Amino acid sequence: MDQMQIADYLANKVFDRELTSSGDYIMLKNKQIYSVLDYGELIESYKISPEDVFVYFNLRNYSDVELYKVLVKYLFPLVAPSIYDIVDSYLDKLGFYATDYPVYPATGLKYYAVVVLFSDRLVIELTDIDTMATNTGLRKIVADVLGKDILTKKEISWDQINEIHSKLEEQKLFAGYNLDMTYNIIDSYYEEHDTSLAKDVLAIANAYNRIFEPYRVVYDTKTRQLVLM
Repeated sequence: MDQMQIADYLANKVFDRELTSSGDYIMLKNKQIYSVLDYGELIESYKISPEDVFVYFNLRNYSDVELYKVLVKYLFPLVAPSIYDIVDSYLDKLGFYATDYPVYPATGLKYYAVVVLFSDRLVIELTDIDTMATNTGLRKIVADVLGKDILTKKEISWDQINEIHSKLEEQKLFAGYNLDMTYNIIDSYYEEHDTSLAKDVLAIANAYNRIFEPYRVVYDTKTRQLVLM
């Protein structure tokens, strides 16, 4: 499946109400979809292989919310409200396992996706996990935190995961702003209409597209047809 086919498949699952609950999911190469926790049980019981995984995605269901009230989540789904799930998906791809946190080996992973349902629109964005890990500095952060363990050990602790989260949050990835500052700026611009931030938001948007290189599609929820961005 290419990115277009993945997006269309997930969109149909949402429209057919086979996917309704907000949460994290794993899609296998055979198109089977499991919650991350269910996937973990299957991995632990050796019923599927980590190489069978293809997409890690987060579903956010805002179907009772009008789009104009959550423009940030519509325009920047990979950072709003956070991109920490991407850390978890990258650790999955590296083959790590955590006993006290839902990280499970998923070495076949290719993409991380965000699926966001609003009352009138469905937006889906996909990013290549390896590209994202390089462009965010996540690859280096994980290597720095784990040291030689990245090659010799496949169990990771919550303390190590939390340290990776914190270091990623500190990165000034978006036009010189870290994650918290980025979210505050785009929220102030779109939700509070602070037009003085227009140049900052444009710079953030450019950085967002450069870092994630997202494949983005938007559907009309009534017609189920693609619409302009």
